[in-house]
Amino acid sequence: MFRTSSALMLFSSMVLSASAQSVSPQTASPAVTIHQRVNQSCELMQPAALRDNGKYASLVIPGTDAEIYSSELTQDDFLSYSKEVPGKLVKLARKSGFGVKPDGSNADAPAVVDLNGNGQCPNLEEALHTAEIQRRDRRVQVQSKLYKLTSDDVTPPSPIHTVDLMPDQKTTGTGSTGTKEKLVQGIVILQVLVDRDGNVTNAKVVRSLAPEMDRRAVEGVKTWKFYPSRKNGVPVAVLMNIEIAFHRD
Repeated sequence: MFRTSSALMLFSSMVLSASAQSVSPQTASPAVTIHQRVNQSCELMQPAALRDNGKYASLVIPGTDAEIYSSELTQDDFLSYSKEVPGKLVKLARKSGFGVKPDGSNADAPAVVDLNGNGQCPNLEEALHTAEIQRRDRRVQVQSKLYKLTSDDVTPPSPIHTVDLMPDQKTTGTGSTGTKEKLVQGIVILQVLVDRDGNVTNAKVVRSLAPEMDRRAVEGVKTWKFYPSRKNGVPVAVLMNIEIAFHRD
């Protein structure tokens, strides 16, 4: 009988199993204010909920479900918060890439602030539309790249669904050519692309074991499903190695 095990290949291997998935429950989200530059001299102040997602923080505009991540804002943009916001959540927001400043005097939001006093700022409706387009374009830019786990400061994908690649197989089996092939034990290393939706869209062998074992590894891994890798909260595509170990019981 054969069985398989698998691991992500990072600086050290991490075992993949159904228990490895982790999605932290979202608790009540305290209110903050987003300060976003819509042009060089005008700032949009917009209320938002600061959400704790466990490994990263995000923002949610009241009345919407879409999350906003730090990568969608610029270095001139920041969040202001009151003393009611827990310090732990403020630290998580900073760790997630948000600029944060203490300030409890944002009762006028949403509003457009004329930073230079030149009277050339858009009205609130135009500013809200501009800010949304700016955030969307920055997210598209982040998600257009292919990241690597070992060098691009992204979180590893977490498995939702994996399958045993060789359930109840005997020591010989029928290969892809229709001939009998001996199933050997050992390790296959695959380089896989997990897209921003958590699907394995490409897999290739970088360390071969035997043609039939390689084929089983590639075909099996393409059926796996992950929580996607994230860059400051933004779901992104990632290239990584997965080690598949075939064991003889």
